[in-house]
Amino acid sequence: MNAQVQDAPKALILVVDDEELVRRIACQGLQRLGYDVIDAHDGDSALRLLETDSRRVDLLFADVRMPGRLSGPALADIALRQRPGMKVLLTSGHARTEDFVSVGSSYPVLPKPYRRAELAEAVASALSRP
Repeated sequence: MNAQVQDAPKALILVVDDEELVRRIACQGLQRLGYDVIDAHDGDSALRLLETDSRRVDLLFADVRMPGRLSGPALADIALRQRPGMKVLLTSGHARTEDFVSVGSSYPVLPKPYRRAELAEAVASALSRP
């Protein structure tokens, strides 16, 4: 049974954040937790990646506020039309979760800064959502 667990595919997470250092730290944290990671610096780059990369992306982990035409919630709305089975977890250093619920976003939000344990819990919870 252990061999089956070890051979199970890792979840693939797409990390989207316009701040390079923040994106790099998130990617490293997720890799240390055992996830495979790909990343993009903005919403448009993330959408292009989803269009060209045939791998199954299990989770979109995106910053709420990014420059350009797509915020994290807008990116998630479009990405889910392309990849209906994908899960979404947003992150923000600028606002509380309640702020996004009040404007209609139903995506979970992990407040920045976060610790590795908080990241692990939020990702596991997002991946297990129906």
